[in-house]
Amino acid sequence: MKIRFVALGDSLTVGFQAPSPFLPGSEEFPYTSLLEDIVENELQRRKLSSVEFSFINAGLLGDTTQTMLERFEVHVMPKNPDYVIIWGGINDLFTMKTPSTVFSNLMKIYVKSKETKIEPIACTLAPVLGYDEILPKIRELNAMIMEHCRNEGIKIVDLYSSLADDTGRLRESFSSDGVHLSNAGYKKVAYAIYYNLIEKMLDDFKLKE
Repeated sequence: MKIRFVALGDSLTVGFQAPSPFLPGSEEFPYTSLLEDIVENELQRRKLSSVEFSFINAGLLGDTTQTMLERFEVHVMPKNPDYVIIWGGINDLFTMKTPSTVFSNLMKIYVKSKETKIEPIACTLAPVLGYDEILPKIRELNAMIMEHCRNEGIKIVDLYSSLADDTGRLRESFSSDGVHLSNAGYKKVAYAIYYNLIEKMLDDFKLKE
């Protein structure tokens, strides 16, 4: 059995890291590659040779939820995935879009996914560090996403909680520039998606064999 995921999102899905003295050029560290390695190792460990997972990265630098919606038919549907991981909205908030406007676009993506027989997987926005004026908007949007997903039975991964420190900001060790993530941050995203979603799928496959 082959199970295909497409990851739809912005530079965080691309795995972008801001240049630094340690990374003089921009470097990409996509969570999808990490997730694929995690799942492959687990499939081998569990001896699930009849199951194959693949993860296609459809992230785009600078993407907004409006353009995610517009390119769904081009960058998601032709891949014929079983699932689409939807993670976006931070660029909208930084360009002064309201949480309700961003949420409206995300809902449209969830609906389009279901209409095309692709199961949506929603992700909450990650926290930021050094941009405290954005944090209340992130939390407001995340609350809308979580309530909608609970009401509609949509699978959701709460990346905000996975990446936040005790103050609700992005944990410093997970940050490359306050918005984009470090290697450790992208690894945390991959493991959060694995433990909150895919591990249960593998458990179910094991029971069926």
